[in-house]
Amino acid sequence: MFVQIHMLQSMPPGNLNRDDTGQPKKCIFGSVTRARISSQCLKRNIRHSTQFKEAFGDALADRTTYLPRMVADELRKIKPDISEDDLNRIKAVLASKFKAESHGDSENTEEGSQGHPQSDSPSSGNVDQTGQLVFFPPPFAKEVAKLIVNLMSNKDDAYKAWVNGKKKERDKFKDDITEFEHEVFKKSGSLTVDIGMFGRMTTSDLVVNVEASCQVAHAISTHEVFIESDYFTAMDDKKAEFASTQTERAGAAFLGSGETETFFDSAVYYKYLNLDVDALKKHLSWQNDEGAGAAAALVRAAVSGNPTGKQNSFAAHGVPALILVEVSKAKCPISYANAFLKPIEGADLMAESAKALRGYVDAVAIAFSPADMRRVLLAVGSASVDIRGANRVDTLDALVDLVAGCVKRGDAA
Repeated sequence: MFVQIHMLQSMPPGNLNRDDTGQPKKCIFGSVTRARISSQCLKRNIRHSTQFKEAFGDALADRTTYLPRMVADELRKIKPDISEDDLNRIKAVLASKFKAESHGDSENTEEGSQGHPQSDSPSSGNVDQTGQLVFFPPPFAKEVAKLIVNLMSNKDDAYKAWVNGKKKERDKFKDDITEFEHEVFKKSGSLTVDIGMFGRMTTSDLVVNVEASCQVAHAISTHEVFIESDYFTAMDDKKAEFASTQTERAGAAFLGSGETETFFDSAVYYKYLNLDVDALKKHLSWQNDEGAGAAAALVRAAVSGNPTGKQNSFAAHGVPALILVEVSKAKCPISYANAFLKPIEGADLMAESAKALRGYVDAVAIAFSPADMRRVLLAVGSASVDIRGANRVDTLDALVDLVAGCVKRGDAA
């Protein structure tokens, strides 16, 4: 089964996802500047959403550079008499197994699991960290520690060659070291749902690469945006009491400068993501019931998980006014972003955006949608429109139940 989620969401003034200059992220689409929220940001918000944590609890991955430190901590628990010298050698060899990557995001991973080189990466002497961010299931560090203890106990010469790093010694015990590292590799194949959804790509032979079963598009505004700015000001609550003259009592006690300038925008966003449920089930050895639960959790998390950038300053929270979910057996991803290739204009941008989406869906559905496509629509407020072939519902719970039911049964229309 293949699930696609389309949303229209109006967000009030804020700076939800900023670039390296501190401004809200943006892009050019349809020859005008659009507000943008990156795919990486949206995926992180899904992973850390209350809805995702309620659905999967502790069975979610840790995204970290601190695997060597985590393994060392587990080794201290399993083998209390292990020396700090041994721990440092183990951390060093583990850190060396992950090559630091240059800037750039992996298309198959959330926030590009490859990440950026860290200033305190192994290359600069800190063996507690790897050179890249990687997703690890919670038990992985403990499993690696157990394998290391087993190697130390049963094949001490091979262990010493593994941590020594000298090629001649490693070649002598190549078969034992290869077998050990293959066992570590196999342990990394035990995946969590977020790794199964958002993938994992590493530079290490110790960790299984996983192709994402969920694709998340960058959210873009349906209309042209203009970035505005403000600067911080503050009043002194005691100024009126203690200032000696009226002139001293007037005005703010602090006026911001260019360094304290805050940028913001507001927009109606089009959001799109899809989930290949069959690929996710294959990753995790799941059945239809579990696939249906994951699809339901993804819908709830995508709807409710707002970016956290500058929220204490702006409280820019909002919910989608239109949610269209499409389910079919055919894997036929279609984004409806081109509905807004011509920037939306008008007094009610949400209403006009909903009309543009409806028109595009009705046109595209005839030409490209699979014959078994089933649509479920929640549209409220000024986004309240009907879309051809969509089963209209009034609540998010009803929408989620219908989508989960389709996936669980394994059929669409």
